[in-house]
Amino acid sequence: DTRFLGNARLARCSHDLKQKPARAWVEANCDQATTTLYVGIGWDEAHRLVACRAGWAPWRVEAPLTEPPWTTQESTRAALADHGLRLPRLYAMAFPHNNCGGFCVRAGQAQFRRLLAVFPDRYRAHEGEEAKLRDYLGKDVAILRDRRGGEVRPLTLRTFRERLQAGEGYDAFEWGGCGCFVDDGGATSAAPEPRGPSSPP
Repeated sequence: DTRFLGNARLARCSHDLKQKPARAWVEANCDQATTTLYVGIGWDEAHRLVACRAGWAPWRVEAPLTEPPWTTQESTRAALADHGLRLPRLYAMAFPHNNCGGFCVRAGQAQFRRLLAVFPDRYRAHEGEEAKLRDYLGKDVAILRDRRGGEVRPLTLRTFRERLQAGEGYDAFEWGGCGCFVDDGGATSAAPEPRGPSSPP
C-alpha cells in the first residue's frame, strides 16, 4: 500500500503494527499525570531513550536497565530464571532481539546470516517477498546494504545468501538496530554477536 520496502532507516511495520496501536491504547487507557511507561532497553542502548521519550511525550518514559546498578545479559538472564521466567526462544538461539521470528527489516548482515543458518525456509520466504516487491516497484531496492569498496549499494537477500553459500565474507558486526517503539530516524547499532559477558560503561 505504501510502495515502500522497509530498511534500517525506516520500518513501516513497526509504525503500523506496534507504535500506532500502542499509542492508541495508551491514549485511551492511561492518565498522563499518573502513568509511567517502561521500556526494556539496556545501558548498551541508552542512546535510544532520548528519541523514545520525545516520541511518547507527554507521557513519562523510564528505562530501568539504563541506570545503576548496571546489569549484564548474564545477570538479567539469571534474574529471569530466579523468577521462574523462561528465556525467549530467539535469545536462546543467539539472536540479538526476540522480534518477528528472527527477521526484521532493520536487521543487519550478521542477523540475516543467523536467520539463514537457523531458519533457512523462513529466510527464503522473506527473500521471495523482497524479490516480489522489487519487481512490483520496478526499483533496485533492498533491505540490506552492500558497503564493499566504500560505496553503498542495495544488497538483496538473494545475493547475500548466494555470497554466504559461496563462502564469501560478510559484516559480522552489523546486527542492525531495533527501534520498534521509537521513531528515531533509524539509528543503528553494531552490537557484537551475543556470546559472552557484557560489561557496562
